[in-house]
Amino acid sequence: MLRYLVTLCAFCIFAVANADLRSDLDSLFSARYNNDSSAPGGAVIVARGDSVLYERYFGIADMPSATPVTDSTLFCLASVSKQFTVVGLLQLAERGLVDINEPASYYLPYTAPFWKKVTLADLAGHTSGIPDARDRSVRDSCIYATDASSVRYFKDVTDTQFEPGTAYDYLNPSFLLLARIIEDKSGLEFTEYQRRNVFGPAGMTHAVYFDPDTMPATAAHGYAPVGDGWEEFDYGEETFYATRPDGCLYATARDILAWERALAKGKLLGDSLLQLAYSPRISVTESRWCDYQRRPHTWYGLGWFVDTTPGEPRKIYHPGDNGGFQAYVAKRPEDDTCIIVLENRHDRDRWTMARAIDAILAAHGN
Repeated sequence: MLRYLVTLCAFCIFAVANADLRSDLDSLFSARYNNDSSAPGGAVIVARGDSVLYERYFGIADMPSATPVTDSTLFCLASVSKQFTVVGLLQLAERGLVDINEPASYYLPYTAPFWKKVTLADLAGHTSGIPDARDRSVRDSCIYATDASSVRYFKDVTDTQFEPGTAYDYLNPSFLLLARIIEDKSGLEFTEYQRRNVFGPAGMTHAVYFDPDTMPATAAHGYAPVGDGWEEFDYGEETFYATRPDGCLYATARDILAWERALAKGKLLGDSLLQLAYSPRISVTESRWCDYQRRPHTWYGLGWFVDTTPGEPRKIYHPGDNGGFQAYVAKRPEDDTCIIVLENRHDRDRWTMARAIDAILAAHGN
């Protein structure tokens, strides 16, 4: 009887603590979306291990039809897409089909001498030094840019901005090159490789790369505030929107939770390569080339940022911005906590939100 009462008491304390945590997170996100169920919103999940601590859906996925955001709403993940490409590449490394420390010249058809210094890890870790010299002279060409058109400029690059591997400069098109290597070494088209080897094993049942002709009805649209209303701001409005390996994977919040659980349980990648991807490789804080995510104690690994703020749990995360979509996916490996926020509006500060979530978790002993 005593054991039963102790167990029951512990359960009650846990339930009350979780209720308080949910209440605080609810207050944060209700205020973030102004308690407005008629505006674009987002999907939020906070989980520890296999336990969901908080899950809620806010606002409208499609304005003309007033379709609400639900657990089956697909959001553009924007740059969170990069980690999926990196895992695909690292799977091939585990099979001995690529070596991420070898020069890119072994795998790509470019002949400028610097390609013998740039490694696949440099391409996956934003340390290649290759400039982003995509042609931006014709706006329609940028709006309707494809994976193929976005890498054409690489053949004309003659040198890097800095010695490869020595500094951080965020370069979206490098992930399109990694996708080409995945295709070449696997013998499968990139999206098919990812479907079979990444999304399927992870249990991401809804994940799909953007295709303007075949998107599911459950895909949200991204929006930007204009005056007192909202205008669609995604494909057809935003430049380089549709390039897939670096920024146009669509998934539900529950897909991302399945992804995080699959990574944590070793279903997609062995621990040594996964920990390599999570490890600080280059300082973002000290970069003089790029200010994206440049804050104190910030690093980049392979496909993920790493926050090593003293006195706080180590945080592996990635933000994303594409048209009206904004994403934030973070994990704390030491206590197996993950935070997923996918939004189809881009009018709220993400880092303020992230720090508020961290503070709420800390206040509740998490």
